[in-house]
Amino acid sequence: MTPCIAVIDLGKTNLKLAAVSLDHRVIGRWTAPNRPGRDGPYPHLDLDGVIDWLVEALTGLVAAHEVLAIVPCGYGSTAGLVDGSSLVLPVMDYEAEPPADIAETYAGIAPPFREVYAPTNPAGLTLARQMFWQAQAFPEPFARAQHLLTLPQLLTWRLTGRMVGEVTSLGAQTHLWAVTAGGPSSLAVARGWDRLTPPMQPAWSIAGTLLPSVAARAGLPPSTPVLVGIHDSNANYLRYRWGLPEGGDFTLMSTGTWLISFNPACPLDRLEPARDTNTNTDADGHPVACARFMVSRETALAAGGADPGAVTPQDLHWAVTGGAMALPAFTDSGGPVPCVGGRGRRIGAAPDTEGQRAAIGVLYAALMSTRSLDALDCRGGIVLDGGFIRTPHYAALLAALRPGQPVRVSDEPEGTALGAALLWHRQTDLPIPRPSLTDVAPVDLPGLDAYAARWRSLIEG
Repeated sequence: MTPCIAVIDLGKTNLKLAAVSLDHRVIGRWTAPNRPGRDGPYPHLDLDGVIDWLVEALTGLVAAHEVLAIVPCGYGSTAGLVDGSSLVLPVMDYEAEPPADIAETYAGIAPPFREVYAPTNPAGLTLARQMFWQAQAFPEPFARAQHLLTLPQLLTWRLTGRMVGEVTSLGAQTHLWAVTAGGPSSLAVARGWDRLTPPMQPAWSIAGTLLPSVAARAGLPPSTPVLVGIHDSNANYLRYRWGLPEGGDFTLMSTGTWLISFNPACPLDRLEPARDTNTNTDADGHPVACARFMVSRETALAAGGADPGAVTPQDLHWAVTGGAMALPAFTDSGGPVPCVGGRGRRIGAAPDTEGQRAAIGVLYAALMSTRSLDALDCRGGIVLDGGFIRTPHYAALLAALRPGQPVRVSDEPEGTALGAALLWHRQTDLPIPRPSLTDVAPVDLPGLDAYAARWRSLIEG
């Protein structure tokens, strides 16, 4: 059987398990929807259901491949409070909306932007605000908590019984991490939450081996190593940070439910909370300037639910000539455009077909994406990665909107899984492969520049 690294890629929308070969190919993939639980005090991650699905998926992987190691990877703004052996409260879904009094009180205690480089985001997207809500509403179980485990490390704990901390998830806009100081934030210290962080270990460290009960269910040897694990967007960034010879001279646009853009060349003092710019902390502990935009959901809403895959060049031409466009934003966050959350609307010619509705959505995605790049002072090459890059014409539109900046697209849609698998390469001193990238030609769409200029004038007004 082919040796592989089993990467758990726990996404907000889908649960994924990937088998990654040592020559850096995804050779097996298992997926399922990630449905939040509704049977508790707030919407929450169904952690037991995730583990049951994962063990079953591992049995399928083991039937075809030899597992050398397991690497957990997961989305941000999500963590569990754990006592000695179990969760004390359900793992909050980051789309849960806190009560108004909690949000108002938290606004008065939130740490300064220039300390944590993250605004206070809508709903539960700021992890410290989740914790404040839990501490105020559920003081008795909260007081029993001994550890705070971010999502990848929750998986590590359930697989190995070991509790560890890790910087990429803790430093992903949580308000719990002082970015440049490289330690707990003033808020975490003042509330006593810094004591909840287990000993920090590098993402590529071996946290432990499988619990005998998990090994038996999955059909794996109990000696199978499980790594500490990594935040998903940081895993994707790692693939290029370690694999491209030009080092920091590029901006990565990691796409999925979210577009997370990484520009290591952008000075941190350029970041603005109103434009949803922030930092991530990479696996080596270095802060990286970033911008966020909920690209998949915003595109679907801008397109009126039409499938973005239905768009054709003729549909794009119809939208541009008719001035049919979407203005931000359709979710609570305006992303790179300040003060527009929940104010999204469509103007111009009314679409008659699914393709025309899709064209409005895809053009909107490209325009908002380039706005995020502007917020990061992006001037060099651009690398596109992740599931959204398969949206027809998106990459070519972006290339047309960023003249003079080479745009390359990953040839492998599973960038997060491949990046996470590199942690095993780092642990075992295997060579780091260079990512395979393809140059993107700009779309030939007369009138696009004027269309984009009008869109900018409308959002700036």
